[in-house]
Amino acid sequence: MAAAFSLPFISLSPSVQAQVRPCHGSGTDGAVQSPVEIDRSVACPGTGPAITVHYPHSVDGTLLFQDKPPLEEASEHDDVRFVIGTGGTQPYITYGGQRYNLNNVHFHGHAEHKFAGQPFAPLEAHFVHERATGPKGYVVFSVLVDAKSFHGLSQHDRLIKSPPVLGESKSLHGVDLKALLPESHATYRYTGSLTTPDETGTYFQPVNWVVFDQHAKAHQDNIQSYRSLWGPEGNHREVQENTPEPNVYSYH
Repeated sequence: MAAAFSLPFISLSPSVQAQVRPCHGSGTDGAVQSPVEIDRSVACPGTGPAITVHYPHSVDGTLLFQDKPPLEEASEHDDVRFVIGTGGTQPYITYGGQRYNLNNVHFHGHAEHKFAGQPFAPLEAHFVHERATGPKGYVVFSVLVDAKSFHGLSQHDRLIKSPPVLGESKSLHGVDLKALLPESHATYRYTGSLTTPDETGTYFQPVNWVVFDQHAKAHQDNIQSYRSLWGPEGNHREVQENTPEPNVYSYH
């Protein structure tokens, strides 16, 4: 059975967006290129409908070190991802009256999004939810992950510790998806793009981004080991310069 809980969420469908208090200034509610820097001090108050998260207490799946072109060498477009299995209860979210199935959780290092006045977190986890029916669409949860020294392993450690070799995969059982999210469900949201291109080199738009304000944590040794798979260049897309910048909505 899925453990459901709700987050306040801004829907970008035209019929719902009219209900959201407009963001004053020179920003845009249209899709921009991601990732972006988020300035908490100028974020607009969000008043949109809730997003409901339906995650099972545990899920099985496949841990894959994805190899995208250029093949057989780690590049910025590759990542280690937990691909949700087809058996058992499907994790999903609903918003705007539509269902989005969780496809995978993957990692970038260093983080792609950042908060103004703060350094990049060493890691960022993306929860990729894809629209179940109709035109292609995405809602992506972004969780920044800090490096900590502590006893035991977090759920993030389970996904980044001892990954398979490039292009290979291994089974992983009993992952607690809810434990991958921060305890605080305060978020910042905007409309952007995917941060990894498709086979044509296009960064799909629009993507509904939900960036959690509170960071998660993983052991510093595991984060360092993950980052070493790419060397100093990492597997992240740089912060994008958009004109105009996106309107960012705050939900606390």
